[in-house]
Amino acid sequence: MGLEENSYKIHAKSFANTEIEKDLPLYKNWFENATTDLWRHKRMLSVLDPFLANHTGANWITVGDGRYGTSAIYINKSKGIALATDIDTRLLEVAAKNNMITDFAYANAEQLPFKDDGFDYAYCKQAYHHFPRPALAVYEMLRVSKQAIIFTEPHDFAPSPAIRALLQKLKHLLKRLTAKKIEHHDTGNYETIGNYVYAVSVREFEKIALGLGLPCIAFKRFNDIYFSGVENEPFSEQAPLYRKIKQQLFSKKIKYFFGLSYPNNIQIIIFKKLPQAVVSSALKQDGYTVVHFSANPYI
Repeated sequence: MGLEENSYKIHAKSFANTEIEKDLPLYKNWFENATTDLWRHKRMLSVLDPFLANHTGANWITVGDGRYGTSAIYINKSKGIALATDIDTRLLEVAAKNNMITDFAYANAEQLPFKDDGFDYAYCKQAYHHFPRPALAVYEMLRVSKQAIIFTEPHDFAPSPAIRALLQKLKHLLKRLTAKKIEHHDTGNYETIGNYVYAVSVREFEKIALGLGLPCIAFKRFNDIYFSGVENEPFSEQAPLYRKIKQQLFSKKIKYFFGLSYPNNIQIIIFKKLPQAVVSSALKQDGYTVVHFSANPYI
């Protein structure tokens, strides 16, 4: 049995023990009640806004959207048409029965059962890093999409900013001088079900786009903070958890400014076709870096 097959087996066992409708009251009202958690997720989902605003009625697929299809809900509410997919569809079935989503399908991200260019866009939010072989999912999402694929994922911590890298070297030097063990920086970076956590970087997606002769990518690094209880905390400037999150976001912004860390999340878009000028402009206004590649001179 390969590692990926073992991962699917453990996933299935984990899903089997899930209380299907435990969180339904929360998710059924996901875009109706203003909570601190909704504010967090809308910060992530806002990456879709330039596409939804300028391509009304576009056909989307959301990948790894098994948590009641919340990404699909956002797209549908913004006049897009979204098919929610996951390797476990039980929560999607509940969402469909409660009119939260209009359509869903079973789909393994490594082998999507859809035709080439069958969708305008593909979106994967906070699921890629759970896949046993996520690179396959990137190529599959590109295969089934005509315009672009979009990810919201944890940001890789390596390579570190220059100042932090220097401090790490000094720390390792002290460990060597005191004969202490220096562990690889990915030690312990595994989920309880056995998967390695694949945080992503701009460079790896650049190379995928360049290798396929695609025109450009866009990216934006950002921080996200979660505290238990934000799901039920009404969104307010005076809400304790909201204020706590804002304080920590400010602290991380300062650390990034002084080269001590990178933001812990990233939005990355790979374009199969050049984006509309209005989309590119909207992304830049929202802090995205849009990178255009020179054409391969040999093809």
